[in-house]
Amino acid sequence: MVSDVVLPQMGLEVSEGLVTAVLVSVGETVAEGQTVIEVETDKAIAEVAASRSGVVTSIVVAVGDTVPVGATLVAIGDSVDESAPDDSSAGPVTAGDPPPPAVAKASLGEVPPTAPPPEESADTAVLANGNGARTADGSGRRRAAPIARRAAEQFGISLELVEGSGPGGRITLGDVERAAAERESSPVSPASVASSSGERLEPLSATRQAIARRLTESQLVPSYTLTRDIDATWLLAEKARLTAEGPAKVGVVDLLVQALAEALVRHPQVAASFVPAEGEAPAQFRHPAAIDVGLAVATDRGLLVPVLRRVNEKTLPELVLERARLVEVTRAGRLGLDDMGGAATTLSSLGTFGVDSFTAMLNPGESSILAVGRTVEKVVPRDRGLAVVPTLTATFSFDHRVVDGATGAAGLAELAELLEGGMAWRT
Repeated sequence: MVSDVVLPQMGLEVSEGLVTAVLVSVGETVAEGQTVIEVETDKAIAEVAASRSGVVTSIVVAVGDTVPVGATLVAIGDSVDESAPDDSSAGPVTAGDPPPPAVAKASLGEVPPTAPPPEESADTAVLANGNGARTADGSGRRRAAPIARRAAEQFGISLELVEGSGPGGRITLGDVERAAAERESSPVSPASVASSSGERLEPLSATRQAIARRLTESQLVPSYTLTRDIDATWLLAEKARLTAEGPAKVGVVDLLVQALAEALVRHPQVAASFVPAEGEAPAQFRHPAAIDVGLAVATDRGLLVPVLRRVNEKTLPELVLERARLVEVTRAGRLGLDDMGGAATTLSSLGTFGVDSFTAMLNPGESSILAVGRTVEKVVPRDRGLAVVPTLTATFSFDHRVVDGATGAAGLAELAELLEGGMAWRT
């Protein structure tokens, strides 16, 4: 009995992933739960595990392939000679590609080309490119991963000139990048002349593509911002006190996250999100069962937003440990499925970069985001005189479809009151 290992659903907004590593080979014995494929999505590098113990009978994808959620990645059986019930559908499957032709049983990860059906001519089934790479539909179109096609277009490279290293001669992103590098190193190539200006084209990673898409979606949300200076005297004193009392070292971000969740508990409309009309269903507000808070984290791959779950129920020590874990796995590109999406709001802090204040863009699906800068000392009126006060500038942005101006102002005022001495920390 053969079982397929498929790309699982990795959040509501993830529809496909880029294969970055194949960690097994045909004939290899694997255990249930063992990682067999690594896939980069727009949120993280995810590990796909074997669905059962057994022997890898075929590997359907190659590094560089873009595969949709639900696509088969690897087949596992009781022996290497075992084949799937419907072997005619085997072969690399990628988002946007037509179903590939049947392939012979793989051996050591290599898939030999399949002979064309009797009614097909060799001219339409196989390209005369020297490597025997068969087309997906018999039309003469080179088989290539969608990301490889996009990269070839950006580099200005014809796929007819690229030799594919994937199964059945399929062209991967790496093949296109190598072809581009070889062309640029050639002294007579047009690309060499063009590159003398110092310009170059760089294909976007899955993460950067997702960031670009989501920011474009964010611009379509009718939003507004409110800004307020917060006296951080009490907040900084509490940070020092709570850290001294232990058991965990508390940061300003931890206190901000817990206070933000409390403010949303007291102003539930700020935690709601907008659900657009679909079909006969009218537009609705979605109210969460608990307050999950996203935390904007800068990584080498771009800005990612892991989510702290049920913040309104966590103690500060629990929150500190969970925040540290999330930041670590996010920067390592190892976010789990439970760590992504579904936040009621997001906190973005650029204080460590010396930023005094800024306005953050809403994450699609959320109705608010809080942007906080560094703590700076400001001269403010105090008791008919002047005082130097450590100050945080908080900028709250809202989806106007969900949060009216008065509601947003009340939420920001509540947050300021909590941070200036009204918060009873859950310790």
